[in-house]
Amino acid sequence: MSAVALDLDDLMQDLEVRGYALVRTDATFEALTALAEQFGAHIGAASMGSRLLEGMDSVDWLPRHTEQLDDLEPLRYFALGCLEAAAKGGATCLYDGRLAASALLEERPELEHVRITYATMWRSSTATHPLIAIDPEHGPVLRYRSALETNSVEHPLPNGLTEAQMYACVESHLSDAVAVVHRWRPGDLVIVNNRIMVHARQPFTGRRVMARYRYDDPHYRTVILGR
Repeated sequence: MSAVALDLDDLMQDLEVRGYALVRTDATFEALTALAEQFGAHIGAASMGSRLLEGMDSVDWLPRHTEQLDDLEPLRYFALGCLEAAAKGGATCLYDGRLAASALLEERPELEHVRITYATMWRSSTATHPLIAIDPEHGPVLRYRSALETNSVEHPLPNGLTEAQMYACVESHLSDAVAVVHRWRPGDLVIVNNRIMVHARQPFTGRRVMARYRYDDPHYRTVILGR
């Protein structure tokens, strides 16, 4: 496959309306990275962090989450590319955080007051986010990571609602808001609007090799854009 020139107007419309966009190129790290850099330059990102992710036979789901919640501002965009698809499973699931947030507010409007502090095991940074944020462009959206020991739910929780019940309620509405279950092919690059979408990954069998790209990640810059 020859070098791909992105239709950036259509791609940006997909990211704002659907919350994600799919493009295809050669199944090489160089080709995927070239596309990722082209997109980063278009959005005016100052830097991009790229990393190869190799895994084998994972029996666990990657929890549903918004990327980079341990920072005050989650990433606006990130991208995943496929170099080698798993023999079975390994799909990336994308959930529309706008739909889930609206459904939550309709059922339990008190949840708009809930705040959750997020941390990770590999960085010292922590940040507190509303469970339901009001995005200036998209209205109510979910900022969320499934229940982990590095989460700390801040009160007030709605009367009579435990943390476990709150998480179960959010997970139920996310399941109803699934936008796509993307089954990977080598050469796929999926770009995600992280301010809209929540994502997860299915268990998988066999070897799986992915490339991950983060734009303006303050902790990880491997490519300086806009030179």
